[in-house]
Amino acid sequence: MSPDKIKEMILATIPDSSVEFSGADCTSTIVVTSPAFEGVSLLKRERMVTDIFKEQFASGELHALSVKTKTA
Repeated sequence: MSPDKIKEMILATIPDSSVEFSGADCTSTIVVTSPAFEGVSLLKRERMVTDIFKEQFASGELHALSVKTKTA
């Protein structure tokens, strides 16, 4: 799955966010910054992002996703 598609899906679900990628290929990390994470636990923040890709994980289109979240 391309970084552009991942970013597009995150922005469609969490529209007030910014999405950045660091690293390369299998060692890449997605950093999602959003005011929607304010007051939300770290685990729930990460789940908000990974839940966007449930179908892609189930189908094998996406194998792993390293996510970091920040508040704006």
